[in-house]
Amino acid sequence: MQRILVASRKGLFTLSPEGGEGRITSHVFTGDPVTAVLHDPRDMTLYAALNLGHFGVKLHRSDDQGSNWKEIAAPAHEEEKGKPPPDPMSGEWPPKKEGPSVEMIWTLVPGGADQPGTIWAGTLPGGLFRSDDKGESWSLNRSLWNQPSRPHWFGGGYDSPGIHSVLVDPRDSARITLGISSGGA
Repeated sequence: MQRILVASRKGLFTLSPEGGEGRITSHVFTGDPVTAVLHDPRDMTLYAALNLGHFGVKLHRSDDQGSNWKEIAAPAHEEEKGKPPPDPMSGEWPPKKEGPSVEMIWTLVPGGADQPGTIWAGTLPGGLFRSDDKGESWSLNRSLWNQPSRPHWFGGGYDSPGIHSVLVDPRDSARITLGISSGGA
C-alpha cells in the first residue's frame, strides 16, 4: 500500500502502510471540509481545497509532502473590464446578483508533463480555471463559461452544475475532456 490522501468533511487524512494495513499518519485541517486534494506527481506538491461555508473557498499548497501548508489564491471570478461575467444560467447582463462566486472546488488536476506548474480546477458553479504558477493566480476559461448550452445544464445533487472531472490527454496536454454535472462531457 502506498500513501493515500483522503479528503473528507472532517479534514484531510493521510493513510500510510504499516504491517500490511493502512494507518492514519496525518490529519490536517481538522474539522474543516476538504473538497478536493491533489498530489502532483510532476513535482510532488500537494494541494487541498477547503469549503469553509461563511469564510468561502480556500486553497492550500504544501511543498514538503504535507508537513507545512500555505494558503494560496483560490479560483475566483474576476471582474472583466469593471464588470463580473454574465449570470451563468441566463446569460443576462447585468446579472441579477453581484456576479457568480465559486461555491466549491470540486476537482484539482495537474497539467501535462510538458506544463510544469499548471493545474486545473473544476468548480461549482461550472467553471474551469487554470493556473500556470502552482496556484498563485487563476484564469477562468471564458469560452466554456459562455457556452451557449450552459442554461440547459443542471446540478446533479447540487443546486448548480459543476465541473467534476478534468482529464488531460497524456499524448497532447492541449486537449482536455471535462465532465459537467449534468451537462455532459
